[in-house]
Amino acid sequence: MTIREVVWQIEFNDRIGIGLEVFQYLASSGISVLAMEANVVKGMVVKFQLDESIYEELLHELEGIQGVTRVTVEKRMPFEQREHELETILNLIDEGIVAIDLAGRIVQINEPAARLLHVTKFDALETQVQDLLGKDFPMIQALQTGRAYRHAEIRSKVGKHMLHCIVTGQPVMDEQGNVLGAVTTLKGFDEFKELIHSVGSLSHITTFRDIIYKSQTMKSIVDRANAAARSHATILLRGESGTGKEMFARAIHAASECSMGPFIAVNCAALPETLLESELFGYEEGAFTGAMRGGKKGLFEEADGGTLFLDEIGEISPTIQVRLLRALQEHAVRRIGGVHEIPVHVRVISATHQDLEELIVRNLFREDLYYRLNVIPIRIPPLREHPEDVYPLIQHLLGMLQDKLHRSPVRISKEITDILAGQPWPGNVRQLENILERLMTLVPADEITLNDLQTWLDENKETHKGPRAITNTKTPATGFHLSLDFPTLWPSLHEVSQAAERQLLCHVLRAYPSSRKAGNILGVSNTTVLNKMKVFHIVPLQCP
Repeated sequence: MTIREVVWQIEFNDRIGIGLEVFQYLASSGISVLAMEANVVKGMVVKFQLDESIYEELLHELEGIQGVTRVTVEKRMPFEQREHELETILNLIDEGIVAIDLAGRIVQINEPAARLLHVTKFDALETQVQDLLGKDFPMIQALQTGRAYRHAEIRSKVGKHMLHCIVTGQPVMDEQGNVLGAVTTLKGFDEFKELIHSVGSLSHITTFRDIIYKSQTMKSIVDRANAAARSHATILLRGESGTGKEMFARAIHAASECSMGPFIAVNCAALPETLLESELFGYEEGAFTGAMRGGKKGLFEEADGGTLFLDEIGEISPTIQVRLLRALQEHAVRRIGGVHEIPVHVRVISATHQDLEELIVRNLFREDLYYRLNVIPIRIPPLREHPEDVYPLIQHLLGMLQDKLHRSPVRISKEITDILAGQPWPGNVRQLENILERLMTLVPADEITLNDLQTWLDENKETHKGPRAITNTKTPATGFHLSLDFPTLWPSLHEVSQAAERQLLCHVLRAYPSSRKAGNILGVSNTTVLNKMKVFHIVPLQCP
């Protein structure tokens, strides 16, 4: 006996009970019905198994039922055909697509996604998405919050492979707004960069995931910037040199609605006034000697549909301030030598390390322009205000520099990271990166020691512009002598004890620039030493 699986479309005239009659006949013939789909126009499509020996007989009997007009053989059920068509379409899309249900199980995945994740579709289906992609994957948050996400950068390990991609997704909801699941698209990071380059957009893709931190201070700043990215308002980034203002600007652009448009950055301090004016606003042919034939687009026009980042905005001249104010007000620019206004849709993000309010008082910066630029102010704190972020920054920078310098992994002890975390870092993250790059370039070993740090750290005792060299000496055997000076004849007991405590702590930290070792010597905990260092503003390498 040979069992055969068939799909028949049974067409019939509309008659009460004809469908039941067909099913009763199939049941009486011992036919196992696997699936059925009814259609008021075309009758029904039935999928069942039967003994091949009764195939022709059954076909003839069905055609003989009153009202049945035709029985035809189909390749698959209508719902199977729809699924096949959907799967074909999904596999033709060059982006990966993953869908999950409310329980977080993967219910749909196309071939590009399977290739990107190094899994088979069979293995991925019904798998918990967090088991495959990790508990922090944005789809899980979309299920919980009901909020969409755009162009989030993902770096995670999937099995034995590293996944680096850009994802965009949203929850799937019913008519009442209840979350039923979520769907996301995935595109390999390198492919995404190539796509952006091909349309002349971002020269470098940076997202908020590239900003390394663990402190609550930086988390609140990143959260604020992320929220600001969703608006169209101008943003003013304030912060010292080296704090990462351009990185924030790029991350804001990547999270905004204009992320597929260009990101164009210009350092306003690097160009003379006339050149900056022509760069920003462009010029017409013949506008000045040396003007290009046909004229030239300005950066506002080049950034149309995207973001224009104006770094060092406090350096622009009064003439350019007037033109910039007009461009922001009118959403249009006029080229040098031109007579027509050219409309532009540009998100402007500016940055400065200067005190713009002081420049306004000194009539060096227009107050009306300040208010146009300062709709959403974001202050990026210097590294010394969130020293706990030095630790993850060191680990991140070491990995980045290993790739850049093509060298083996380098270890840095907790003792050294404690010392680095205690520095003032006037050059902020940029200075920290420079110090680590210098050490990794000049130290051939796989571990950086205290002696290496002592040898290669910048030493500038007069200006305090960099971390000082370590004085790695032992406590003298002759004992420790206090030398206290006070501006008044009779200082209070509190002032004396505070001064003595600070001097003793500095004395120990000069010899042992580690809070843990200093705590052992002084008979207190590591936490107590760190708290005292904070109270007395003590930096180990700068103790007198």
